[in-house]
Amino acid sequence: MKRMFAAMLAALMLVTLLLLASPPAQAAGVTFTVACSVDHAYVDETVLWGMNTVSGGSGIFEYSFDIYKNNQLISEGEFFFTSFRSYTLTSPGKYKVRAWVWDRGEGGENRKYDQYTSEITVEASVNKITKVEPVGATSLRITWNTVPGATKYHLHRSTDMKNWELIKETTATSFANTYLKSGTRYFYRVGYVRPGTFDNIYSPAAAGVPMAKTRITSITSPSARRIRMTWARAAGASGYQVAMASRANGSYKSVRIVTGGTTAIFSGVRSGSTLYFKVRPYRRVYTTTCWGQYSAYRSIRVK
Repeated sequence: MKRMFAAMLAALMLVTLLLLASPPAQAAGVTFTVACSVDHAYVDETVLWGMNTVSGGSGIFEYSFDIYKNNQLISEGEFFFTSFRSYTLTSPGKYKVRAWVWDRGEGGENRKYDQYTSEITVEASVNKITKVEPVGATSLRITWNTVPGATKYHLHRSTDMKNWELIKETTATSFANTYLKSGTRYFYRVGYVRPGTFDNIYSPAAAGVPMAKTRITSITSPSARRIRMTWARAAGASGYQVAMASRANGSYKSVRIVTGGTTAIFSGVRSGSTLYFKVRPYRRVYTTTCWGQYSAYRSIRVK
């Protein structure tokens, strides 16, 4: 009995050694291609890296995507059955992905395969409203930058920076928003659609106030080297800017900012000179100054 037991133990040990010395059964290797949804992007855009084709192996895979910026790992992926990963780009640089395929199925090698994608260039966002200007007492014109590759822009408006409504979809880069309430502040932001990017991408908000033109109601030279001028109030204005020129069609320069009134007095002006004046209202909205349109000019010959 002891001899039989010893023989069986020796046979079992031999089989074990043979198994350890033999290579495992080879399943077909896994090959795949991976790509990004764009080859050029801007900060704040959300892009997608995904598998185009996966072949070989058991057919049961998990996937992972490690994201690199300027060759530094910035976001390590986790293995899931989803064959893509989206990512919102937060800063400029050169981005690429190390994609992984893990063969998990029966008959596979339980092996992980990896591959780096080509780099994509990410630049600072150019999505910005450049101007919000009144074009009448109840209208504003909003202008924004062109985003290369954008197929459509969508303009949103708010009065409180919280509740936004879509007011225009367009392929243009400006829009006149009419039938507004004079003297009321409005906020705008613009988004865009660009193939290969996802989610809503909005510009920083920009403010504007539709204001009626004021008009200079009186301008006199009551005494030597003095000028006194008054103008009409504009609804919603925080104050007024007075500009002056030496010719009617000359270059007007700001000479006075007036808050809380509609009168300006100038002393020490050169006697015998003829000067031209315009006035425009403005409204402060947080840290932004929203300018109205200039009035028609009025001239005065100084005593």
